[in-house]
Amino acid sequence: MRTNFHRAVFISTLNAAMNHVRLIEKAVHCKDQEPKRCSLELLRYIGEKFGLPKIAMVGFQPRMVEILSRAFRLRVTDLDTDNIGREKFGIPIEGPDETRDNLLWCDVALVTGTTIVNNTIDAFLIQKPTVFYGITISGAAKILGLNHFCAYGKPE
Repeated sequence: MRTNFHRAVFISTLNAAMNHVRLIEKAVHCKDQEPKRCSLELLRYIGEKFGLPKIAMVGFQPRMVEILSRAFRLRVTDLDTDNIGREKFGIPIEGPDETRDNLLWCDVALVTGTTIVNNTIDAFLIQKPTVFYGITISGAAKILGLNHFCAYGKPE
């Protein structure tokens, strides 16, 4: 698949099919107050599983940055030029050129599942603990045995 569009269609179809046969439970994005509750669940999950790690977050998710920045050392990279160079919740949002350095620095990588669609996922299949978040990667994470976190995604 050569384009993000084709990968997005494939991944959404995979998720829908796997949801239909009940191989995954997360196929629809959470909304309203759920992203904040999800972030609190993620805070607890990371604390229980990894202690007090330094986290390299790939993909700016506002509620997650807001909650995680209160408890952990956090560096964030994003592709959105509207975010890059800005400070959010006391954390500077860096561009993709900083991702490699942040991954070397961190104890745990927290990576948007969208990397499976934009064809950058290989950069995050590293020898450090990596948690992929969100519904986009639900089906692929199940097939590939990737560590996946999505607290409030819904079935279709």
